[in-house]
Amino acid sequence: MCIIMLIHFVSTTIESLVVSEYTYQYVSENLQGNDSHVHLKSVDASSNENCSAHKTEAQHDSAEWNSYYVYVEYVPCLLVVVWAGIMSDYLGRKPFIILTLLGTFLKTLATLTVVQYSLDIKYIFVGCLLGGLTGSHYTLDLSFCGVVADVSDYDKSRTFTLALLHLYSGLGSAVAQMSTGYMIRDLGFAIPCLVSVSLCFLNFLVGLYIPESLSNTNRKPNNDGFCEKLQRFFAFYTNSSNLREGKVWQFVLCLLSLTLVTSPLTTRMNIDIMYLLGQPFCFTSEQIGWFNSANNLVSLCVSVLVLKLLHLCMNDEIITVLSCVSGIVCFAVEGFASVWWMLYVGKYDTCSYSFGYIFVAQ
Repeated sequence: MCIIMLIHFVSTTIESLVVSEYTYQYVSENLQGNDSHVHLKSVDASSNENCSAHKTEAQHDSAEWNSYYVYVEYVPCLLVVVWAGIMSDYLGRKPFIILTLLGTFLKTLATLTVVQYSLDIKYIFVGCLLGGLTGSHYTLDLSFCGVVADVSDYDKSRTFTLALLHLYSGLGSAVAQMSTGYMIRDLGFAIPCLVSVSLCFLNFLVGLYIPESLSNTNRKPNNDGFCEKLQRFFAFYTNSSNLREGKVWQFVLCLLSLTLVTSPLTTRMNIDIMYLLGQPFCFTSEQIGWFNSANNLVSLCVSVLVLKLLHLCMNDEIITVLSCVSGIVCFAVEGFASVWWMLYVGKYDTCSYSFGYIFVAQ
């Protein structure tokens, strides 16, 4: 499971960086009146006039395109996540892990086709739709959380297990961020994307051989029709004892909290790239890679050690509140940054922000 998480985040981070920087370069070329996109090789702000000329418009248009990518992928993804949440108790976790890994492979393959042939950025929607229809990374997270729940007890050990899972995702993202910047600078967009496709295919093969964590005895009976399964899914909200004991409202509040915690992180990396490519920072591809890898190492790796220390004197609820305060400070510092070192200060404040997702998800 940890190997799958590591490879998944390496491959998807590479693909996401390629899409963001390819989109920015494509938009910048269009704004300069260059209709030939054969030369879309890399983003190098140190030798590129895009950082000064057309910078504001290029940032705006690129961010707008990135938001469209998110809508196309995550709107159908919501339906798949609900379906996976219902059916994973009947079919097990493994089918949905394999489904997501297959969808990720198809998405990266579609992106490779776009950058290899320097196609219009509207064709990136094909990959986004493929990723959304197979659940994106949210279904993978859901399945892995189910696996952790299947093999662990409900105590602090489960929290730490989830944190370790995010540690591997942080390591994968950091490695990908660090290397992709140099690959884009020296090799263009196609080679990093080819690496991403290869890793996704390898991950899919690994997923075929993982064991199922939910035993047949613990699965719900699969003789119900879809309507009955849907009714069972919503029975929690209509059960009189759950309403009387406040469990329904507690769950709704946790769901709202989870939404508020994850919303700033959903498109954060893509928007950050647009922010860093323009004035006053004018980061190059490799500088973006170092910056984002430092962020991942701190927020998802160092934070695991901090979590272990905080568990000695605090409960999960207090740590969750502190993590949200940390996130507020982080976003404020980065939003008002005028020099590069302020960006790093803001990123270091994210050290405990990822705790909120872990605790509320649990």
